[in-house]
Amino acid sequence: MTIRVDALDEECGVRVRDTTSGEQFSLYTDRAVEPTAACTEGFTMPVDAAVAVEASELRMPAFVPPVFWRDGEVVHRAESDAGVERLPRGTYEVDFSPPDAKLYVRVEDAEPAARFPGGRSLIETTAPTRLVLGIRSRHEAPAATVTTTDDPRDLMRAVSTFGSALKTHSPDRSWPTLRGHPPAIEHGDSLHVPSAVAAPETGVTIKVPPECGAIYTAAPLAYYLGATVEPGTRPRLVAAGRSRDLSVDALTESVRDVLEHVFALDCAVRTAGVYPFRTALVGALEERVDLNYERLFELPLDERTAAYLEVPRSATAGLLDWHYAADVRADPTYAPVLPYLLDDLALVRSPPRRASEADLTPSPNALRSTDSALARSASTTSTPSSVVVPEDAGTPGHSWVAPGQAVQSSNPTVGSFRRDLSASSADRALDVHVVFNDARLQLGDVSLFDSHPYRETNVRVSKGLSTTELRDALYEDVDYLHFVGHVTDSGMMCPNGPLDTRTLARTGVSAFFLNGCRSYEQGRALLTAGAAAGFVTVDDVADDAARSVGEMTATLLSAGFPLYGILDALELAGTPADRYTILGDGRSGVRRSHSNVSVLHVLDTDAVAAASGAWPVTICHYPHGRSGIGGMTAYSHTDTPTHVHDGSVRETTLPESELAAFFDDSGIPVLVDGDLHLTDGLSVEQLR
Repeated sequence: MTIRVDALDEECGVRVRDTTSGEQFSLYTDRAVEPTAACTEGFTMPVDAAVAVEASELRMPAFVPPVFWRDGEVVHRAESDAGVERLPRGTYEVDFSPPDAKLYVRVEDAEPAARFPGGRSLIETTAPTRLVLGIRSRHEAPAATVTTTDDPRDLMRAVSTFGSALKTHSPDRSWPTLRGHPPAIEHGDSLHVPSAVAAPETGVTIKVPPECGAIYTAAPLAYYLGATVEPGTRPRLVAAGRSRDLSVDALTESVRDVLEHVFALDCAVRTAGVYPFRTALVGALEERVDLNYERLFELPLDERTAAYLEVPRSATAGLLDWHYAADVRADPTYAPVLPYLLDDLALVRSPPRRASEADLTPSPNALRSTDSALARSASTTSTPSSVVVPEDAGTPGHSWVAPGQAVQSSNPTVGSFRRDLSASSADRALDVHVVFNDARLQLGDVSLFDSHPYRETNVRVSKGLSTTELRDALYEDVDYLHFVGHVTDSGMMCPNGPLDTRTLARTGVSAFFLNGCRSYEQGRALLTAGAAAGFVTVDDVADDAARSVGEMTATLLSAGFPLYGILDALELAGTPADRYTILGDGRSGVRRSHSNVSVLHVLDTDAVAAASGAWPVTICHYPHGRSGIGGMTAYSHTDTPTHVHDGSVRETTLPESELAAFFDDSGIPVLVDGDLHLTDGLSVEQLR
């Protein structure tokens, strides 16, 4: 692991680069600085590298609520300019973490304070001070690979190793940065568990029938509790000698119930640890039940789990909304996908549940609409296509890991999980290639691909590529390729004929959008050739709908949204996206958000017009990757309290006095009456 910290060339400050994960971020100072190596010892939390600079101001180009420690105890947390507090002289450690890493700043012998000019975060001192920057990489990968046979009992032992990835057994593991990636799984002739990932001895056991479906379904709970999975005729959870039955007929619902319960309680009990911050969840829980957080925090994992099971489920019901679920076929072949799903703590349903199998046919105007907008199909006839419609899991994100083309879901492969899409461009500008291959179709606004307020994007537009030129474009290393044109069963259409991507041995494209009719098979071939993820269609799409979906996708991708969040946002916008789906890992994105989380603000001008003083706003949350479920979400402009980051949709208000300031912030996606905007393109007058 290599972390580099260099002085900025054209501004005062430093650039931090994690060359292992490909992440980078910049910090700005009030004067030129020369970073020098410093000792990593002495920080409250572990760090991988440290440098010292001298300055009286350290500025983050994003909103980050700084947390101040002194002698290992939290003494202050700043969230707004209201009540700015200058701390007494002393040495402090400040958690000042951007989205891309964990950053701790040791402020030596000073009177520090935090401010938030223009919605950005700043630490200042009254005079130039030695600041030691400690950085911990968030890079995560499986620590080892477990080999298993198809025998269900061997699969149980493999799943039992997942808890070895937890970085702590305390309630702090509810923080996403303290849950490591479970070991990878591969098939072999015999079971082999490397010593580095041996199953932890937590005293927690889950007993289920020795069947793939039951094992897969129990896997998320086994991972989070560090539990061993053992065969049993009656599903149950055993902790510290106490037992809780799990439903035989509704195992998925039973496992989810227990996982949500213990996770929510951990998010409250962790306030007795290093981060004693109250959230809305803590307040709501305390209205329902009286718990001794300090006592629970100090208990061993098995005794704490047993104590949690004594707390009525009604105490935690509705406190959290889970963000992601996956339907996985109950077959040993699919075991290797589990570690990647559980890295984001996805729920698992096995065997898969489908609501129906739909025959999608072209809409009445799919081939030629009344305004003469051509559909993105070069065919004058079309046959129905059969797709899977998964049963609603009650989560904004969903993966289908089973045979069939699932709509409005992600369809990953093990190979796509292993490709780290989100880190592909973190250390440089994002490379985007828009291929516009039919002059009769409208291109759309390509500037939307370059809307991130702090990261550079290189957007290249090509028109009318031949089959040879398009093949070369698909061979090139590029972060995101957006194809605007026609797609047929024969391939992606070019002026001289189709290019069939199934003939490609490889591709350098990381992510893609094949915005043409029935592009699923062509996209699947790109996935097989080495791409990580992409959007495709399962049926014919009209040009006006395709253009709308393409522009919205470009905006949200640039803002750092995961692919599943984009699909959900399309549905919220009322955009006809029922014929679109995701290939690859739907939790990935092409770049990091400039804030710590991906959220979509939704405004209705009718509701705004009827409001007085405080404007109603809906906020949709999309946890993923390093900003996964269990983190904290704070809002700089609304009167909403701090929340545990989950997959919720929250109704809140935006004080009218703060609306203009909110719009002055850069690059925050806002859905206004179904149309997507960025905050820096909106004004108060537009909503009146």
